[in-house]
Amino acid sequence: MESRSNVSLKKASYSLVERRKPLSPSSVIVIGSGFAGLAAARALKNASFEVVVLESRDRIGGRVYTDYSFGFPVDVGASWLHGVCKENPLAPLIGRLGLPLYRTSGDNSVLFDHDLESYALFDTDGHQVPQDLVERVGQVFQEILDKADKLRQENTNDMSVAQAITIVMDRHPELKQEGLAHKVLQWYLCRMEGWFAADADTISLKNWDQEVLLPGGHGLMVRGYRPVLTTLARGLDIRLHHRSARP
Repeated sequence: MESRSNVSLKKASYSLVERRKPLSPSSVIVIGSGFAGLAAARALKNASFEVVVLESRDRIGGRVYTDYSFGFPVDVGASWLHGVCKENPLAPLIGRLGLPLYRTSGDNSVLFDHDLESYALFDTDGHQVPQDLVERVGQVFQEILDKADKLRQENTNDMSVAQAITIVMDRHPELKQEGLAHKVLQWYLCRMEGWFAADADTISLKNWDQEVLLPGGHGLMVRGYRPVLTTLARGLDIRLHHRSARP
């Protein structure tokens, strides 16, 4: 059963238009109501374009989804604001909305940190994985990535990160791990996939590390990302359940 707060947010966040109306010459159709789609639609609307957003799902947000079924917000998708600074276009909006952030960088928090020492991993029986094993396998994973970088320099054609790791492991069997260490290595790979929200066989080896990191550290969205989505979507013509036809 959906909580009342979630239902009210869905109803108040945007105008769901079922009936079709003729589009004017200055109309634009935006495909998808994720953050990129909503931001594009908002910019176009502010520039006096008539905008229609088509969304295949029954909700807005794309990878961003806040679950209220427990009586409090839980972000199932994106949860953090990475780069709490004015250069981040989301930061001023979050600030204007007065949304609190739980800072998770520089405090040795086991919740989130880029330092290996902060990770507390547990096996399927609930036993904590020895920290020295986590750190050692982390160093092995970094060595694999370093050798994948050399592979990138050797090849002009792009390949997936998964393909590159397979080639590196074939060339350097000493990097292969067994037992619990192998599972920890898989965790590091899953962590990488989680960062990019994509499987390793779809992540570009050529471009995976070309991102620009913003300053300001990281902050967990205490009330979830839903208030930010509803603000961007307010007043937009968003039509749900509109799935594009495929050949």
